[in-house]
Amino acid sequence: MINRIPAFFISIIIIFSTFGLNKIAAQNYNIDSLETILENSHGIKKIPIYYNITDYYVYNSPDKAIRYANEFLILAEKIDSTLIIEYCYQILGEAHYLQENYDNSLDYFTKYLNIQLEKDNKLKIGKAYNNLGIVYRTLDDYTEAIQCYKKSMEIYLELNNIEGLNNTYNNLGVLYEYLELFAQANEFYKKSLKIELGLNDQEGISTSYLNLGGINLKLKNYSKAIDFCEKSIKISDSLDFKHTLEVNYDILYQTYNQINNTEKALFYLEKFYELKNSRINQDSNYQIAELEIKYQSDKKQQEIELLNKQKKQKKLLNIFGFSGLFVFSGFIIFLILVNKLRRNNNRKLNVRNVEVMQQKEEIEAQRDEIEAQRDEIKQQIDLSELQTDRILKQNKDITDSIEYAKHIQIALFPDKITLQKTLKNGFCLFKPKDIVSGDFYWVAQIGNKSIIAAADCTGHGVPGAFMSIIGINFLNEIIYDEHVLTPKEILNQLRKKIIKTMVHANRISETKDGMDISLIVIDYDNMKLEYAGAYNNLYYIRDHMLNVIKADRMPVGISEKSIAPFTNHTIDIQKGDLFYMFTDGYTDQFGGPQRKKFRPGNLRELLLEIHENEMPEQKRILFETFINWKSKEQQVDDILSIGVKI
Repeated sequence: MINRIPAFFISIIIIFSTFGLNKIAAQNYNIDSLETILENSHGIKKIPIYYNITDYYVYNSPDKAIRYANEFLILAEKIDSTLIIEYCYQILGEAHYLQENYDNSLDYFTKYLNIQLEKDNKLKIGKAYNNLGIVYRTLDDYTEAIQCYKKSMEIYLELNNIEGLNNTYNNLGVLYEYLELFAQANEFYKKSLKIELGLNDQEGISTSYLNLGGINLKLKNYSKAIDFCEKSIKISDSLDFKHTLEVNYDILYQTYNQINNTEKALFYLEKFYELKNSRINQDSNYQIAELEIKYQSDKKQQEIELLNKQKKQKKLLNIFGFSGLFVFSGFIIFLILVNKLRRNNNRKLNVRNVEVMQQKEEIEAQRDEIEAQRDEIKQQIDLSELQTDRILKQNKDITDSIEYAKHIQIALFPDKITLQKTLKNGFCLFKPKDIVSGDFYWVAQIGNKSIIAAADCTGHGVPGAFMSIIGINFLNEIIYDEHVLTPKEILNQLRKKIIKTMVHANRISETKDGMDISLIVIDYDNMKLEYAGAYNNLYYIRDHMLNVIKADRMPVGISEKSIAPFTNHTIDIQKGDLFYMFTDGYTDQFGGPQRKKFRPGNLRELLLEIHENEMPEQKRILFETFINWKSKEQQVDDILSIGVKI
């Protein structure tokens, strides 16, 4: 089995190269000597030494870089040097990132960004956003990562900073490729290649050709993948870029394997293995050389220790020679005392043996009691396991029944063809909390009128699902059988039928039974839209302005206002108007940094941000925003969102 090397591996190297400021040029110095000099220095004389030490340790020993950067930061704050403070934030951001302390890294890179924003240093602001994008990418917060990269890109475009643009294009390409958005990744890789061709950066050109080869393989543009890889190989071979060659051979092997060219696939597979094995052998030789150096060093150290030991032994031998007679005499006396002590100990040992035998008998009695308790516990465990098996079987039976109920519920929902025909240029985002849902959508096309409803029944799961089935059946009766086409009359009739059903079920006292709903009727002949709602508002956007049509504050069900009619709203619609209906599951979801509800205000801002996108893209952003907000929190309710563009 071949260990696959991702095509974007080389580009990741480019990402790391974008970290950092313009650091001090590398110097030939002994790091241990610098540490000694630092200990003996005072005040501002420490500044150049701190620069060199932190610059050296950030990639060689990140933990030491963090220690010295914190000391350097304290000194910088004492002398109030913003330049040194921002340098320390950059070093600490990089070092914590390399130690996988991503939250700390994010904190220091943010502090670095804030300083640059205050100074309005656009070049460093671009670098700061790029660094934050890298950390967000590692934390799997792809939305934030993309936003940071794009801010960095906008600044570099404004400054016409070609190298910064090149790095950002590569970072975006890598991220989009990871997200399997291959077309977007392809565009950014091509932009990066264009810059590198202009700079005649042979190494960068080779890497971009490699990235484009890998992305075109994933896009199934096999001829382009082969062409880009061959161009990359030509440059990499001339510059002896072994690793780039290895990845190119792997991509060509996969490409020719996909187009069933077995001969060439085998050829590049062999070349891939040849380079891979060579690299492994080089790594092994390097490790052997390190072990040999260590062995020789240890051997010399052992020789030194042996000489010191012999010297000490000679000195001790002289001392023993002068004191031998005294020691011998003392030894005779010691033997006499030991013999006397042994006799006393034997007498004590006999007494102790008797005590041990008594303790042994007591322990054996305790052991028998413990074994009896163990048998009883085992019986209890067996009984518990039997009960657990029964519970698991019951749970499985219940889950199977709910899964079957799900199929029944889905069968009652409008089919995809009817949904697409009615929504026309629109979307429906539906994500139940449990297997079955208390939210449901309903659509119908009567002549040139589109009827669309988004409803949230009492509860979620099985209770909500039963109520949704009742709601769907009643809507079918009211619209198809009774031919009611005015939104408020539809809701009035729906409420009557639900209350009547609750009366028959002896649930007239259950004030929570019912549903919240928003319902619209679009008349394309007369370009009018009618709306009525129970708790669920209607949002619509025209000329980049968001408007909210308030729903009646009463449910479709039993309440204090059960006899009050619903309000009918009529809007003259224009081409390009956007209408959105939501149930409350989206805005009630807990999450975010402070684990709060998403809330309607955030929803309105989000709709304004995305309304110029195509409808499928709006649906994707709504779903991604919900997932990122929820993060590791449990989903609290079913979510349903419908968007319609006139």
